[in-house]
Amino acid sequence: MIMKDTINTYSAVTIVSATMFGEGEKNQDRARWYGPGQIACICDGVTTSPYAERSAELVTQFAPVLFDNNKENNFQIICDLLIALRKEYQQDKIVIPDGTAPTIQAILRKVIQEKRKTSFQTTMVAVKIKCDEKTVATHIFKCGDSAFFAFSHEGELLSSSLTNSPVNNRATQNKRNNHYSLLDGISFGPGHQILVRVEGLLCHNKALAQQTNIGDTHLKNWIVCTPIENCGKVTYQIDNAQQPLPGLSLKPVDRLLVPRYLYGTKITSKGHRYYVLDYSSTVRVLSIEGELTSHSKIDQRGSTTLVLPDHFYKGYVESYQDRFPKGTHFVLCSDGFYNCFSDAKYLWQWLKNHAKTLSHKDERQSLLRQLHSQLDAKSGDDDISFVWAYPRTTNVIGTYQL
Repeated sequence: MIMKDTINTYSAVTIVSATMFGEGEKNQDRARWYGPGQIACICDGVTTSPYAERSAELVTQFAPVLFDNNKENNFQIICDLLIALRKEYQQDKIVIPDGTAPTIQAILRKVIQEKRKTSFQTTMVAVKIKCDEKTVATHIFKCGDSAFFAFSHEGELLSSSLTNSPVNNRATQNKRNNHYSLLDGISFGPGHQILVRVEGLLCHNKALAQQTNIGDTHLKNWIVCTPIENCGKVTYQIDNAQQPLPGLSLKPVDRLLVPRYLYGTKITSKGHRYYVLDYSSTVRVLSIEGELTSHSKIDQRGSTTLVLPDHFYKGYVESYQDRFPKGTHFVLCSDGFYNCFSDAKYLWQWLKNHAKTLSHKDERQSLLRQLHSQLDAKSGDDDISFVWAYPRTTNVIGTYQL
């Protein structure tokens, strides 16, 4: 029996799979889908950090209240708790095996004390989803290399935190600012509005379309715009440092590729169409150099990353809002999952191909073992975790039909 569900809500597949190959078991990833609040959260405990699995567990348990009215205060509470647990652990007695030489004992004590200073560390990405009549509004918290992806119902990658997050855009912004050191760019980031002139659909501009990495079937979904000027700015409070989130620095000669659903306030003047456009990570920039940053390629991450709680106090936690079209699918995952793939389109295809198996606990273990083997051959095995939040349009008793 199939029951139609016309309410704009999401369901999710939640997977946490500990390392299967290599030496030792890590088991430091945690994932959660909180249906009543439409909240997803992924935490990846840092391998070198003692009690990392506990920090990941605590943050995911706390996820349902992260997005309450006083969001920044809630975030500080969980980070303060992690620091308190770290201080308590630092006071625990250090036990050295009997028979250890005195000189070695001193060395071991120093090493253990240093390790305890970095205990209870985890990365984190979380999102709250809210549907309205035309779009899906999201609020995203992120710290570290755990990732956020948004895919259209057609499978087109709309946003990836590996390339489009405000912090990742800082490198692009700096590069462009150095190139245009004598010119003032148009700042465009979370909380910003800019005035743009509509040039037409991307599918009608073959020369420009050839400079992008957008598939032919998706060209009709994009509008070409020219940035004109700033309209307004809101500074998002990240923490007590109130550090503004960086964004893009645009030039009047740049072209913006804007998803059609992001149309803003319409203005018509002298035969031209203009829009007041709110920032979204889905907007792509085609610079005068004629290069569009690869939107979906997944590069191997480095060995270091930002972590909670330490980088919260330094202002490196991202907190921003974004909008997506109705029917968007969201994937939050640890680096162990996305490192299995070279491109986001392959990640998405894997999910779609194995949707039925993933929704059955008894059937998915063999599939996950294959994925661990694939990761192990590529870069070494790791914990794999993800939350795939999808629009709930049909409900099959016992399982969800994706």
